[in-house]
Amino acid sequence: MTNPYQVADAFIRDFRAAEYAMKRSGFLRQDREGAEPNWDTFAQSLGKPFFDHVVALGIAKTLIGHPPRRLLADMSWSPPNPLPLTNVAQLVVNGVCRVRNSYVHGEKFTGGPEGQWDRDVTLIKEAHAVLAEATSFPGNPLQAR
Repeated sequence: MTNPYQVADAFIRDFRAAEYAMKRSGFLRQDREGAEPNWDTFAQSLGKPFFDHVVALGIAKTLIGHPPRRLLADMSWSPPNPLPLTNVAQLVVNGVCRVRNSYVHGEKFTGGPEGQWDRDVTLIKEAHAVLAEATSFPGNPLQAR
């Protein structure tokens, strides 16, 4: 098996670079005092053509078809059976960003059901592939910077 920590660290490096570029390109959350990237607005700027592009490439089959769940304050995972992602905002926010959050906040590579490590690696690889496509997608506003 691929070293999961090397795969995850490469993803986090590129995620960090994308957030830096987003903030300096004006993709900022308006409801915060501090400078935080606005992933929703960034996803919307990519639009349906980007989602269709990712689907056509087949680089995020697990991320889209069996997306990661969210850990709630009561320590339960929600939703119990997530529906497939159907649009670019879900792909970026509920896919790429959620995978990043799960890894950074310690919820990846912790054991769990048989095969969970393999799923974690798959989700991280696919989220990384989507992020790479997003930052190089034609017409992407980050390319101007």
